[in-house]
Amino acid sequence: MRRARRAAFVALSVAVTLACGIGSAVAESQNEVAVLELGGDHDASLEAARTLSGGGAPAAQAIEDAWPTLSPLARRRALGVLAALAEEHDAAVDALVAVARSEDEALTRDALEILAESGRRGHRGLETLAFDLAQGDAAALALARSDPARALPVLVRALEARGPEAGAELRQAFATAVRRLGDGAETLLLDWVGTEPSPAALANAALALAPLDEQRGTQTAMVEAAVGRPSDFATEWRLAVAASTSGPSAAVDAWLVAQSRQPETWMLRAAAVDALAARDRAQLPEQALEDTYPRVRASAAAAFAGDSSTMTKRATMARRDTWPLVRAAAVTSLQGETQALPVVVAAVDDPMSEVRAAAIAVLVDASEPSGWDRVHGRLRRPDEWPDVVEAAIAYVVAHCRRDAVEALYFVIKRAASPSALTDDVQNAARAVETLRVLGTPEGSAILAQLEASEGVPEPLQMALKRPVSEASRCAERSP
Repeated sequence: MRRARRAAFVALSVAVTLACGIGSAVAESQNEVAVLELGGDHDASLEAARTLSGGGAPAAQAIEDAWPTLSPLARRRALGVLAALAEEHDAAVDALVAVARSEDEALTRDALEILAESGRRGHRGLETLAFDLAQGDAAALALARSDPARALPVLVRALEARGPEAGAELRQAFATAVRRLGDGAETLLLDWVGTEPSPAALANAALALAPLDEQRGTQTAMVEAAVGRPSDFATEWRLAVAASTSGPSAAVDAWLVAQSRQPETWMLRAAAVDALAARDRAQLPEQALEDTYPRVRASAAAAFAGDSSTMTKRATMARRDTWPLVRAAAVTSLQGETQALPVVVAAVDDPMSEVRAAAIAVLVDASEPSGWDRVHGRLRRPDEWPDVVEAAIAYVVAHCRRDAVEALYFVIKRAASPSALTDDVQNAARAVETLRVLGTPEGSAILAQLEASEGVPEPLQMALKRPVSEASRCAERSP
């Protein structure tokens, strides 16, 4: 009955408009009725979609006008119609742009996908959206993937427009366009650098190019063009991070040295230290090891790893610095420096777990099993932190300590406690695997007892069944 009334209404509308000689009104009425039918039953909605798909720009306009009143189902069906119209009609693109700006994430995602697949007209819609604060990043990425040649000039403008507010998503879109455009990107970007863009835009572009080895020269030109110009903290931090992968440049090195000493913001000093370490450690001032902020000292300690001229100072930091993160970084920096081995061994008993774990990790890679008595003691402690226990188990494996069987058994027993943490269970599984690697009779007896037990946690069951190659066994060469 409802369909019959609707058909009668359409027939009446057609008759009236023909009598008046106004054909456009007929089409308008048909589109309006068809939009309403999109929310109807299956057959009615299919017929409505067919009508609208052949209705051109007026049909797209009718959908956009009615959009606020459409049901969720009708909106999904309307998107299909707009997809059919978008390659031929600007009005459909405009409607999809409006849909993409909605608060419904699923509809926004689908609208962007349709625009990306709709050729030149659809890409125009993505270009419009690229400058939106809400959907701009997603639109920029869609454009970069579908039409990088068109996207790159748009993204350059977007970086300029966003300035310091540009985020990781926009940088990802920029890098995607550059990668997909290939050789053609370099000339365009260097021409852009020559127009003296803002330091913020250059910093974001240079940071985006960090993963692209083939654009290292372009990235270097961007950093060089930006350093030394007045800018905000976010821009200078991004420049310092980008500089860690950019090419040789005396101007960039000099700027980084200044940044490692002067700024009040510790994050910038730390970023400059990291960049200098990556570029040329000889440029890094030892003063950074005495910075007032702990994270800068930690970065400096890592940067000077293996440097004989600063070993004594780093060893002192490992023993005496008041911040555990600095002591841990200093201990780690002493890897391979034989003269500092007693300092590393002593750090196994540091009051803070992150330092103890760092010290044991250094000893794991040592050529000789130094500090075993201290490591063994940590492995046996029932209250030891999981990260320290994990490092100690790695030590046992690395140095094939057959005398660790009893301590490993204690680690396994901790997993049976009702208060056991997930990390305790994971360490117990590591202990099981280590007993299998050691291959001692005592260890085999423990494993057999565990296999016969009920309620063994799944990670331990997996550790019991996981294949152990003969090459990994170390019973013959262990103490």
